[in-house]
Amino acid sequence: MKISVIIPTMPGRKKSLDMLLLTIPKEHEIIIVPDEDLLLSQKRNKGARQATGAYLLFIDDDNYLSVNAIENLVSSFRSHVAIIGMVACYDTDENRIADGGSKRHYLSGFMRGLYTNKFTWQIPNKPYEVDEVANAFMVKRTAFLRLGGFDDKRFPMDLDEADLCIRAKDLGYEVMMCPTAVCYHNSITYSYIPDFRRPMNAYFMGRNRVLFQQKHLEPGLLWIYYIVFMPIFVISYCLCLIY
Repeated sequence: MKISVIIPTMPGRKKSLDMLLLTIPKEHEIIIVPDEDLLLSQKRNKGARQATGAYLLFIDDDNYLSVNAIENLVSSFRSHVAIIGMVACYDTDENRIADGGSKRHYLSGFMRGLYTNKFTWQIPNKPYEVDEVANAFMVKRTAFLRLGGFDDKRFPMDLDEADLCIRAKDLGYEVMMCPTAVCYHNSITYSYIPDFRRPMNAYFMGRNRVLFQQKHLEPGLLWIYYIVFMPIFVISYCLCLIY
């Protein structure tokens, strides 16, 4: 079965990209999107428009794959599943989990990572359901087209995956993580304090949180968010920026 691997790239990551390419079996379609004028979800959409595979694997260029990772993802799909994420481990500690999928409290907007900083033997041994995926994940092409791709107008970077996942779930699909499909991610050790690597990250991480709530909450619940939870978010976010 033909798989399209879509890799949005960043300047200065040629070494990590070369390492990723070495771990992708040659029979798959590889689409590299280097356009520096585009942001992450815009690059992902551009790559998807070129893809011809039945499944679309989106993976950032600072990862590399474990043996049989792609095959294990494909074998985990069922008819009601639209999106399956890879478990990401740190490239400096290949048994410790950097991203095991996330659960989101949709009213407050707060999210928690599942199994973050746990060890690989501490997670389920079969696919498990999550609210959202990130970094490396596969989408059925038919479902991706039905969803209209990423909303790259509202979410050019950050929360683009979360938005895709909630829209998939609204259509009755499931979003899963596959523990036997592992990638290794060049990442800092995750903590509850956001990592503002660039001013652009700080801007979009704050802006998109509000846009996400506006898009997905009904008017009555949105007002509860504005009154109760948005002040908490603004205060905590400002403290993180100061820190």
